[in-house]
Amino acid sequence: MKKHTKNLFYFLVSLITISLINKIIFITSTIRNNLFSCNSYYYGWKFGKLFYTVQGKGKPILLIHSLYMGSSDYEFRKIVKNLSANHTVYTLDLIGYGRSDKPKITYTAFLYVQLISDFVNEVIKEKTDVIASSSSSSFVTMACYQNPDIFDKLLFINPASIASLQKNPSKKDKLLKYVLETPILGTTIYNIACSKYILRTNLKKRFYYNKKLVRKKYITIYHEASHLQGSNNKFLYASKCCKYLNVSINSAIENINNSIYILTGDNDNSEDIINSYLTLNPAIEYSYVHDTKLLPHLEKPADIIDICNIYFN
Repeated sequence: MKKHTKNLFYFLVSLITISLINKIIFITSTIRNNLFSCNSYYYGWKFGKLFYTVQGKGKPILLIHSLYMGSSDYEFRKIVKNLSANHTVYTLDLIGYGRSDKPKITYTAFLYVQLISDFVNEVIKEKTDVIASSSSSSFVTMACYQNPDIFDKLLFINPASIASLQKNPSKKDKLLKYVLETPILGTTIYNIACSKYILRTNLKKRFYYNKKLVRKKYITIYHEASHLQGSNNKFLYASKCCKYLNVSINSAIENINNSIYILTGDNDNSEDIINSYLTLNPAIEYSYVHDTKLLPHLEKPADIIDICNIYFN
C-alpha cells in the first residue's frame, strides 16, 4: 500500500513539474514582443480577432502566409514595402497563427476558406489580388472558386501538391488528434515539436537553400509566434498534423477563370507539383526562383518583387 502511495505521489509530482515547465516555456517565448508591427489592426471575425496590417495606396493585394507552425505575416516583411508603392497591401495572420486569436476548435480548410472570403468582403471591400504561400494557396483557390467576383489575380508560392491535399483524416488521425489536444501530454508534444531546435532545423534544411541566411532573429520570431496565447496553439497543431486542413482543389483549379501564377524554389518535387497543376489548368503560368526552397520571399525577395511588379501591374 505504501509503495503504491509513493508511486502515485511521484507521478503527481512529475505531472505538476511538466505542467510548470510548459507554462515557463510559453511565458519566456513571448516576453520580448518581437512581432510588433506598425499600421496594424484587428478584424472581429466570428471565431476570433484577426490581426492584419495595411499600407500603401492602389489596387489591393492580400498576402497570406504559409501554414508552418510559427508562421505569420512576418514572412512577407521583405516585399511589403516595395509592393506598397503601387498597391494597398494587406497582410493577415490567419486564425490560429501569429497575433490572431487561437481558439480551442478543430481547424479545417473550409474555416480558412470562409475566413479569407469574409476578410475580403468586410475589410478590403474591393476586388483583390492575392499572394499565398504554401498550403494556404488551397484555401485561396477554393475561396476564389466559390466567390470569383471578389478576387482577381492569384500568385502561389510553393503550393502544396494536388495529391497531398486529397488526403482525409483517418481513424488513426482522429485518435492522434485526441492525444495531441490533451492538457499535459499534448502540450508537451507541442512544445517539443515547436522548440527552437526543431524550428532551426526546419529553417535550415527545408525552408532555406542557403543555411547562412537563417538568422537567430528568425528562429526567435517563429518561436514567439508559435507560443502566443499559450497551450491553445496545440489545437491548430493537432488539426494540421491530422490532415484537417486538407481540401481537394482539383475541380476548382480545372474550372477557375482567374489568372494564376506559380512560383517555386529548388525543392525535390517542384517539377511534379507544377505539372500536376498544369494538367488540370494549362493556362497557369509558372517560374522557378533558383537557389531558394520554401521561403523565396525571405531568401530572394528582390526576385519575387520583380515577378510581382510584372505580373500584378
